[in-house]
Formats: sequence, C-alpha cells, structure tokens
Amino acid sequence: MVKLLKAKKDLEFYLEDFMECCSLKELSKKTINSYESTLMLFFKFLKEESIISTVQEITTEDVDNYLKFTKERGKYSYVSDDRTVSLNYPDARKDFGKQISDVTINNYIRNMKVFFNYCVDREYIKASPMEKINFIKAKRKMKDEITDLEFKALVKAINITIFSEYRDYTIIQLIFDTGMRLTETLNLKLEDIDIERRTILIPAEINKGKKDRYVFFSNTMATILRKWLQYKDRYCTSN
Repeated sequence: MVKLLKAKKDLEFYLEDFMECCSLKELSKKTINSYESTLMLFFKFLKEESIISTVQEITTEDVDNYLKFTKERGKYSYVSDDRTVSLNYPDARKDFGKQISDVTINNYIRNMKVFFNYCVDREYIKASPMEKINFIKAKRKMKDEITDLEFKALVKAINITIFSEYRDYTIIQLIFDTGMRLTETLNLKLEDIDIERRTILIPAEINKGKKDRYVFFSNTMATILRKWLQYKDRYCTSN
C-alpha cells in the first residue's frame, strides 16, 4: 500500500519523504537510523531555537549555529524526543555530558549533506545550505589491538564440546583469519565457502560496499572449517 505523505509541507514532511526514499533504495537499517536520528535532532533545534518550520528557510548560518551548539552541548544532553528521557535515563550514563567527538560531528555533517542534496534533486530547494560546510579534520583514535596471548587465552576458554561454543569458536577463528566483518560472517551460506581453494565469496547483499568480494583463508582455517562442518552436520541440517 502506498504511503501517503502529509499535505502540509513542514520539516516532518521532508523527513518522511527522505526516509521513504531511503527505504526504497534498500539502504541498511543502520544507515537509515543514522540519517533519521541526525535530522530529527537538527529539526528540533531549528524549530526551538530559530522558529524554522520548512526546509526552504534553512540557511548555512542555521547549520553553523547547530554545529556550534552540538559541539558545545554534552553527549545525550539534547534528545529529539523529550519523552525518552524518562525511559532511558541518559544522565545515568558514565559519558553523559562529555564532549561529542569530531568523528560524530562529521557523521552529522555527512548525513545532512545527503539529505539536502536529496532536496535539491527533488527541487524542494535551489541550493544546499551544506555547500560551504566543511568536514572537521578529525584524528581517529586507534583501537587497542588484541595480543597473541590474549587471543590464545580467549579461544582456550571456549568449551568446544558444547555446540554453541564450538560454533562461536569457529566464527572467532574465521574473523581473525580473514578480517571479515561480524555481520558478513554470520550471514555466510555454505555455498559461499570453497574449502579446496580456501576462498569465501562475500555476496553484495551482505557486503558493506554492496559489491561481491572474495577473501582467502589459511590451511589451518580450512582444517577448522572441515571439522566444524562435519560436527555441525551431525546435529542440524541448516547452513
């Protein structure tokens, strides 16, 4: 059934319109949620601080003011729906009120650029107010790497006589051997794996880049996979 949009073209109209387009493009849920949460916070700011109710009124200055406001406010101190405060207790979080990172700000900017480019394409506006908004030069903090000793301790603690733990053991080994993402690993099918050639096809539908790609695994991993498949087949018939 076709979803009917609101007749009144306020900010919520454009949000609904944009989100509907994202759904039709079959973007990932994570991407769609990121777009929606960014825009809901931005629109709330526009309505409360600048009394703006339509997308045509938004200027580069409004965007600058919002980004400045976002940098100055602390984490979780500003929410799109005040009713969630009584449910989620954001002030109880350890990082409540701490500075929002430049990486997060850049994510907001990226999402807003996508939205306003969409509005230009749909001829809702003549030019994007994001055109002169630049990304922040942010330094990404390197994540601590797990050491060989820590990895060995991890896999040694797994009881492979239990089906679920043996499965997790195989998943962990496969991720570390190939560098695959967790979601890619969990969505693999048996026909994607070629043990003889030691290759795995990651289909476009489960690949973040939306393109087929291959990864390769070691002889040791091939042995682990053979043993897991033999074990699994004794207990279940699904892939």
